[in-house]
Amino acid sequence: MNDTAPGTNIAANIFRELRRQILRGELAAGERLPGERELAARYHTNRNTLREAVRKLEQSRLVTVRHGQGVTVADYRKSGTMELLPAYLEAAPDLSEVVHLLADILPARLLVIEFATRLAIARAHKADVERLRDITDLLIAAFERGDPKVVGHGFQRWLDALIDAGHSVSVRWIANPFLEAYREIIDRFPALWVLEPSFPEHLREFITCLDAGDEEGAIEATRSYYSRVDGAFIKALEAVLAHRSEHEKKQQQASKKPKKPEKP
Repeated sequence: MNDTAPGTNIAANIFRELRRQILRGELAAGERLPGERELAARYHTNRNTLREAVRKLEQSRLVTVRHGQGVTVADYRKSGTMELLPAYLEAAPDLSEVVHLLADILPARLLVIEFATRLAIARAHKADVERLRDITDLLIAAFERGDPKVVGHGFQRWLDALIDAGHSVSVRWIANPFLEAYREIIDRFPALWVLEPSFPEHLREFITCLDAGDEEGAIEATRSYYSRVDGAFIKALEAVLAHRSEHEKKQQQASKKPKKPEKP
């Protein structure tokens, strides 16, 4: 049985298309969206479905809705959150800005992981350590098989377990946007997951420090690993974006080619 409400998929598609236009700058900050009737006709849908798409845009802080003033495009660079990151990677017109954005996010993500590590060292229960050890064993096995997708999703579970081991609601709330963006990036761009050769060694060293209550050792192991993997990640990102740029150029060139006249 399909419990999806009629129009839900259409609303989601309209939301993604309007989001893409906003992130690409095709709909600029301060610009007012066309009226409901015009948009409903453009997307061949009804006004209720269109309102659902606009509601999603408002939840993503991409537009502001004021009664009597219509729907206005927001400045997502000021109003946006981490949830926009995966969509921005796909849609951003300035590829260098994507690289700079991620280069700024990576150190912030590392600070969250470091703080979660300190709390885990101080507060982890025996069950928390066992959970991390079990996931570590599975990750190393997947790594040795050379399966980046499994490793990427498995490491998501590992980070979740690390944060849980700190038993801090506030750190969980801070970490969730990073983890959710990370999960979606791995789903959309599996090529970005870097199988850094020292990954198994890093995991083993971390678990050893956790067992011993060695906070500084765990922090040093974390910093050392991410200093290597983040550089590799940026290179992988640049390769993916270069491929996307080349693909878009070919599409533009193909669209500009004159069509051959039809034979009588």
